[in-house]
Parts: sequence; structure tokens; C-alpha cells
Amino acid sequence: MRKFWFGVVISLCSAPAAAHDFWLQARPFVMPKPDRVLVAVLVGHGTARDRWGVDASHVVKFHTIGPDGDVDRKGSMALGSVGYDAILPLARPGAYVLAMETTLTASQLPFLRFNDYIAYEGDTPAIEQRQRLHQEQADGREMYSRRAKTIIQVGPVDAASIARVTRPIGMTLEIVPGKHPQAMGGDRNLPLRVLYNGRPLAGALVKLTNLDADAEPVAKLRTASDGRVIMHIPKPGKWQLNVIWSAVLHNDRRADFGTTFASLAFAVPQQGVQ
Repeated sequence: MRKFWFGVVISLCSAPAAAHDFWLQARPFVMPKPDRVLVAVLVGHGTARDRWGVDASHVVKFHTIGPDGDVDRKGSMALGSVGYDAILPLARPGAYVLAMETTLTASQLPFLRFNDYIAYEGDTPAIEQRQRLHQEQADGREMYSRRAKTIIQVGPVDAASIARVTRPIGMTLEIVPGKHPQAMGGDRNLPLRVLYNGRPLAGALVKLTNLDADAEPVAKLRTASDGRVIMHIPKPGKWQLNVIWSAVLHNDRRADFGTTFASLAFAVPQQGVQ
């Protein structure tokens, strides 16, 4: 097993229940001036953390929204390279939202594993549908895809950076911060909106994970009726937020649910440090 600068990891299981978390880890998340940034596509958590390790044909979009607008970065990807999956030159100061979307993948899990997985993730539509149809002892079949965003800041946080970071980019399932994570203030309270197909999503379970110690989330909160929640970030460091939601599929031979995994990764520097 290779060692690389994202840490020592062990095997990746292809089923989503073994690799819930999915994010874009930048090195670094914060840069004092324009430079290149290394990016790894990571899945799992704790001892199950690993590189994504999937062919680039599964990547639908890989792009940055930054000072130069919306830039396609898929040509910069080198999935499986030693130490990184992409090298991105960021040529201008400001905030960059790096985003990735994947294709649909089929998954089928034994009922006990599927029930545990949707309960842990707070996937209310899947839970309620299986209860309504008395299918708790049926295997869980879903078509799932992933959406990931990462905030990379070059230079100081200015008004344009704040506006860019707090604006939705149109993902199917998206976590949108109400503040720039590096401009939260001393209380480190980060307001969030969760959007599903562009609309506020009520009752979604949002989990906060410390990427330096990610065996378990440090906090879990459900969104209110307006899709909002306020997450307290306990300390400076590298963090990930994630949420999962399913749509019930009708008359689809492949699966019963269409599930989307979404994440937002960012860094919170020491107070007063950008």
C-alpha cells in the first residue's frame, strides 16, 4: 500500500456503505499568494479512508469557480498518481470553489447493512419508503452519485471571495455556507443551507468531521424547514461537512432509490491567520 501526504490508509470498498464520506482534499486549502495546489479525491473515514481509485470516465464534472470564472479542470486530473489526483495552478488571488460530480453507480446491500447505513446517514426518504412498504427485510438497491466541493483561498478573504463561497453552484445536492469559513468570527459558528434540486431541504442530517481525526463525526445536526442549520466548528483545522439524500425511484428495474452523497471541505486557520 502506498503512503502519500494525505495519510496512511487501508483498502477501499466499492459499496457506499463502506465509503460514505467523499471529499476533495487540497494541499494546501489556504495559500498566501497564487501557486499550484495538489488535490486528492478521498473516500471513507478513519481506518477505511483511501484514495477514490476509480477511472476518470466516472467523473462528470471537475471544475473551479474562481476569479477567472467557471473553469473546466478535468484535463488536470491524474487519478491514481502517487500523492495526488490533480495539480491545479491557481493564478489569481481570491476564493476558488473546486467542485466534482460523478456518474451513477449501482449498489445492492443485504437488508441489515442497508438498514444500518440509511439509519446512520439519516436518509429519511429511504427509511420511510421501506417502512411504508414493509420492505425492511429486503435488500437495499440504489443508484448513487457523488457531489463534492472544496474551498481554496488564495490571499486575503475579500468581498468577492465571500460572495463566491456563499453562492450555490447548482449541484443536485449541495451544502452552501452562509459565511466564508475563514471569516466566521471568533465564535466559529458557520451557518449553512442544504439545497436539493435548488430548493431548501428540510430534515437532512448534516455531519461535521475533523479531517485530522475522522473516525467519527464530531457533530450531527438536522436542517430546519428552510434547509438551514448552524454548525459550530470546534477549533481551527481541516474540516468536512457531508449529507446524503435519496429520491424514491418508481418503475426502475435497476434500483429503488436514487441517492446523492454531497460534501464540503475547507480549512479554518488560527484566528487572525488567513
